[in-house]
Amino acid sequence: MKLNIKFIFYSCLGLLWLSIFSCKKLELAESDPPNVIDLFVKGTTLTDTLEFLKDGKVIGQTYSEHGEFNVKVVMEDVSAELKIRRKGQQEILSKRTISAEQKQQNIIYYFDGEKMYADFVTVNVKGFAQGEVEFTVDDRVVGSGSGKDFPVINIGVDAGQTRLLQVRKKGTTESLMNKEVKAGSSAIPWVFYFDGEKIFDKIDAGLPANPVNMLLTASFTSKLNIFRGPADLVIYEGRRSGLPYQSTATTFRIELPEDGTFSKSIEIPPFPEGAFKAYVFRIVKRGTLTELPYDVTNEILPMLPSTGFSGGSLSFTPGGAAILTISDVKEYDDWDGGTWIYFRHIDIASYFK
Repeated sequence: MKLNIKFIFYSCLGLLWLSIFSCKKLELAESDPPNVIDLFVKGTTLTDTLEFLKDGKVIGQTYSEHGEFNVKVVMEDVSAELKIRRKGQQEILSKRTISAEQKQQNIIYYFDGEKMYADFVTVNVKGFAQGEVEFTVDDRVVGSGSGKDFPVINIGVDAGQTRLLQVRKKGTTESLMNKEVKAGSSAIPWVFYFDGEKIFDKIDAGLPANPVNMLLTASFTSKLNIFRGPADLVIYEGRRSGLPYQSTATTFRIELPEDGTFSKSIEIPPFPEGAFKAYVFRIVKRGTLTELPYDVTNEILPMLPSTGFSGGSLSFTPGGAAILTISDVKEYDDWDGGTWIYFRHIDIASYFK
């Protein structure tokens, strides 16, 4: 009996000691843990690497034109000031406030080398350019491109502001086309074709009514001073390995606008399965089948048989579309004598999807 009483007494004493010790352990724990927020910084700088400071210390920097970083920030107060400056300089370009109450926060900026903007709008350029074009805002170049390669363009804006993005031929100062950029807008698409001199934005590849056919439209710009329009594009049918001028004319014809804009579309059918055939085209004087739309009076004669034909066959895509941009080339045959006028084409349909 005495042993049981002693056992119970010492057990209670041990439990009391453990309770007191564990309470002291809790008192040693940090009663007010730090408040940490997740800060995401994203923006554009045209000229400089930027540093972002809190409490005089750099917490991150942007290294490239389209820069961003993510960082955990300890907040001692309900809010803090974030300062932005050029790397290696003391001048503060902008200040932003971050709050301890929001666990995830975004800081957006745009710096053009002179002014810091609170936000930016993205313009997604698609299309094709025969030659290099530049994009400008307030006569400041913000991007350039050629062929199918265009940059993603960010335009700095403040609340309620509308700015004007312009595109021009590189090396010139005249704007070819403008695009309004309004603060608060989502990403803006801008689709156009530049033929080396003019820009066209009314381009719609569309789809053929018959899904086995291909839709075809074309734009023609002559580079030769002997061109005498208007002209038509006539589709020819021939063998894949044959010479273009050995092809046979079909009834498919496109009237080519004289101002370089895109024609109305026509549908052309596929060849029978297994047929080793291809489509080529010839450019002729409007309404004719063989007459050339050129003044060849002062050219070296004769005109070679391949004159007026495309330099290669058309790629056929069932259910798809082809948008041809066509230009002409003149060459002389020094060996046999005579003149050869042929046509180069680029199918730009894929760049407008």
